[in-house]
Amino acid sequence: MSLAQKVLVVQDEMPQIEVLSKFLETTGNLEVDIVDQANLPELMTDYQAVIGFIHGKLEATAERAIIDYTEVGGKYVCLHHSISSGKARNEFYFDFLGIQLDHPEFSRYPVKPGEGYGWYHDGENGITLILVNLNQHHYITNYNIEWGPTVSYVSSDGPAAEGQFPSISLPKTEVYMNHKFTDGREKTVLCGLKYYDPRNGELFMQDRAVWLKPYGQGHIIYILPGETPADYENPKIAQMILNTIAWEP
Repeated sequence: MSLAQKVLVVQDEMPQIEVLSKFLETTGNLEVDIVDQANLPELMTDYQAVIGFIHGKLEATAERAIIDYTEVGGKYVCLHHSISSGKARNEFYFDFLGIQLDHPEFSRYPVKPGEGYGWYHDGENGITLILVNLNQHHYITNYNIEWGPTVSYVSSDGPAAEGQFPSISLPKTEVYMNHKFTDGREKTVLCGLKYYDPRNGELFMQDRAVWLKPYGQGHIIYILPGETPADYENPKIAQMILNTIAWEP
């Protein structure tokens, strides 16, 4: 198998990655190597993409390896809680992503749109997250993906008018709110999130669910879903991740 067909997953939770890797192998015909942070390969440039799925602390060695890999031309696919409060103390990671999380110490409590960072999954019940397709022509979010019904949506990066956009509904998952961009217009936004928080009655419509940006000679792609294996059992989400790997900038 050629080097261009290899993908590396750096993870600290296996149930979701077992589902995703099976899809990448069977549908994408990819060779998937799965490691934890203590067992990174010496040479990451052999991989067409590196997928990050880190729930807890991002070790400095892994942080540096991911940044260096991307800078020299790699493709870093950042999934779900790889942007979360567990990485707030890393020295370089959020600057690399162009992301800011305000007041992560209060993230478990209800927040309002535009205020501090928040997350919610309501225990075993989960919440319903709606992905909104804001770019219906981009390969990553549209190739071989059949989107669902349209929903009303107003861009958070306004001023913007309300529009109707295709959606994907994900039940029993987790939402992240108020990811703030720090890099101006470097990012290309592909999907927004729509979520009603029953705890405080706030409706979130934020252009933060799927995006990409150049970094050095490489690229970063973020995809928000991934709290449970069911998120990756959804073929639309799994195909989106496969598309990030096949996508040629």
